[in-house]
Amino acid sequence: MTVKQNAHALNVVKTFKAKLPDEIATQVGDAHFDELSLLIESAISAAVFDEMEKAANKVDRLAHEIRHFTESFDRN
Repeated sequence: MTVKQNAHALNVVKTFKAKLPDEIATQVGDAHFDELSLLIESAISAAVFDEMEKAANKVDRLAHEIRHFTESFDRN
């Protein structure tokens, strides 16, 4: 997933850079655009991990509910 996040971050920066006048983009410099790309990639990763944690918590709750259901299931 990191490769996709990196590619997306680079695409966002490329699009942003293209919207700037050449003079401004030159003043900002590639080092700052690279830093921006890393910040964007980090933000994407944080959001993905938050959502993955939420999904894991849902699965955990469901597993407990199923376990409780099977333990209290009347087999008669």
